Amino acid sequence: MKKNRQRPEPVSPYRYFSSSEEEVIRPDSEQKAAIEHRFKMARLKKNLLTAVYFLSAFAILLSGTILAKRGIEKYLVLGAEREQNENRRLPEKILKMDDEAEKWAYIFEQHPELRNFPFPAGTLADYALYYAENQSTVGYIKLEGTPIDYPVVQADNDKYYLNHDFYGNTTSYGSVFASYVDDFTPLDRNTLLYGHNMSDGTRFAALLLYRNLEYFKKNPVIEFDTLREKHLWKIASVMIVEGDAATNYGYFFDFTFDNCSDECFKEYIEELKKRSLYITGVDIQPTDKLLTLCTCTYEFNNARLVVVARMLRDGESPEIDQKLACYSAEVKYPDCYYEDPRKNPFRDDKKWYLY
Repeated sequence: MKKNRQRPEPVSPYRYFSSSEEEVIRPDSEQKAAIEHRFKMARLKKNLLTAVYFLSAFAILLSGTILAKRGIEKYLVLGAEREQNENRRLPEKILKMDDEAEKWAYIFEQHPELRNFPFPAGTLADYALYYAENQSTVGYIKLEGTPIDYPVVQADNDKYYLNHDFYGNTTSYGSVFASYVDDFTPLDRNTLLYGHNMSDGTRFAALLLYRNLEYFKKNPVIEFDTLREKHLWKIASVMIVEGDAATNYGYFFDFTFDNCSDECFKEYIEELKKRSLYITGVDIQPTDKLLTLCTCTYEFNNARLVVVARMLRDGESPEIDQKLACYSAEVKYPDCYYEDPRKNPFRDDKKWYLY
């Protein structure tokens, strides 16, 4: 028979701790609030770190995706473009021929489908295959020793070829293109060509080399041909200017014109002298034709690098007098070049406007 045992009194789990230890285990209301606050801050910190890790991972993934996309674009678009360009470039032995009839005979032999193609009168055989591929072709530009070696196209606006290549593919590389206002029969007083400054050195990125006087001395001539005429152009001025009036306190130095009056053109020539990064020793006369190349640069927000060349005159040597080339004592930059436009030494200079 079981004996009746008296149930023992419940034992407090805190009995084996000292009073000070018990206060830690069983805090009062203020200590409890402090502990809860610490836990809350710890959770907040953990959540913030988690968010930072997530955003960092997302940024890495996004940048990797962008880089991968750019790499694929470069491989597919530029790779295909190079191959297609080679297929449309006549062999060197044909290009060196002086007889246009012989060149055309070669083209029709290799491409009999072009015998009845409506080429514009006077089209040079060198560029016939480019024109047959894209009737927006207006010329060809080449700078020895650089990747600038492209057909030049023209649309009815200045936006299409910002993100389309010569073959109509959508691409951030765009094309080298002429301003929609340019005329090529005959050439305007000023012919304007645009091209992106790509980080891989393609399109017009190589123009930035002309910020350096020594580079200019070694490479003072540009080859730019229209469909009907071949020309060399001597670089006369290299400038850093504003991209538009909105980022230059409402003023835009208009290097984008096609034609203007004789007096206006003389004033423009003087402005070029003031704005040139260095003196080239290449003069410009009111009767000269200009070629203006424009690309982005990053000396200040919305900056443009502009290279202005003039057509080689009849009988003139393509060589320059290097003794005349030197850096300018003072360059006329736009107001937005300065943190404080009042520090522009040309702030009181009369603003030039096209008329």
